[in-house]
Amino acid sequence: MWLEKFFQIIDKSFVGRFIDKRLDVINATNPDRIYVENIRSFYNLNTPTAKTLCEIAVKENLFKKRIGLECPDCGKLITHYNSEKEIPENIECDNCLMLENAKHEFKKSEILKIEFYQLNKAVV
Repeated sequence: MWLEKFFQIIDKSFVGRFIDKRLDVINATNPDRIYVENIRSFYNLNTPTAKTLCEIAVKENLFKKRIGLECPDCGKLITHYNSEKEIPENIECDNCLMLENAKHEFKKSEILKIEFYQLNKAVV
C-alpha cells in the first residue's frame, strides 16, 4: 500500500511529468523514420550533438541513413533512398497524380531532400 502511494506521489511530481514527456516522444517516434529532432528532444541536446549521435548509430550499424524526397506541391514524402546517387533526375508524386494535379512530375532540383534514419531491424 505504501509503495503504491509512493509511486502516485512520484507520478504527480516533476519527475513523473519528466518521464511522461519522454514516453510521449518515444510513442510518437516511428522506428522507420527517426529524425534528428526526435533524438534532440528525447535527450534534450542541441541539434549538432543529436546529429552526431545519429551518425554514430549509423557507424555502429544500429541505424540506417535515408534520404527522403518531399513533394513541393502536396508536402508528402514521395519515396526514400539510401544515397544521393540513387535519386533519379525525374520523380513522380503518386499522391499528386491521384489528386489529378496538373504537375505531378518533378526534377531532382525541385524536390526537398530530408535526411532521416531507420532502426536497423537486423541488429535489434
